[in-house]
Amino acid sequence: MTTCAWFEIDDPDDDFEFDETERAFVSALSGRCMAWAPADVVGEVGRPDDWEALLAHVSLSDRTEPRRHLIDLGVHLVDDHVRGDRLHNQLYLLPDRPSLWALDATGSTERLAELAAEWFRAVLDKPIVLYVWLHDGYAYAARYAFADSGETICQSYAESMAPHGQAAELKAAGHVHGKGWIQTIGLPTPSLYLHIRGDLERGSGPSPLIVDTGCYAAVVSVVDRCS
Repeated sequence: MTTCAWFEIDDPDDDFEFDETERAFVSALSGRCMAWAPADVVGEVGRPDDWEALLAHVSLSDRTEPRRHLIDLGVHLVDDHVRGDRLHNQLYLLPDRPSLWALDATGSTERLAELAAEWFRAVLDKPIVLYVWLHDGYAYAARYAFADSGETICQSYAESMAPHGQAAELKAAGHVHGKGWIQTIGLPTPSLYLHIRGDLERGSGPSPLIVDTGCYAAVVSVVDRCS
């Protein structure tokens, strides 16, 4: 449990110009999250880049490497409608295509705060696993994913450290995105599975291998390239 309240508006004359409905939502949401909010996560309020909604959001990191940002999650409130999902990590906009676990609800301010709090708790319980691929004793690829759905959070692939010819095979098979970014979804079974955060019992994949700090440190260089 955190010692700091989530989703507080400190200054009544803040730059975000929240109206009475938004303030009531934030107050109710903050109160409902206080009892269970984890100490290593901060809940903040503001507005997304388009300034068209109230934004309440959290940023998740790797508990083993707290400075490594993984994903932003949050809700947008517009009048009597709230939507929640993973967010753009700079603009804090919702995705064009909602996730299967997205929130979309209409109702009273109090009811929306209740639903948003339940949603935040549910998504923070989603198990996050780090998959690592090794070659000749070195990590060449890594992927953070939700273990209950397999959804990628962020990933990295170092072609120079990968098995010879593998990158070409992955590209030929279509496992590439954007400016030639290889997608780890096309790789064979990972060498290691590490539980990062969330409720692992909700996961549908194989149980992670428990590794010591020294082994984890060996994969840091490739994990740091995750995007």
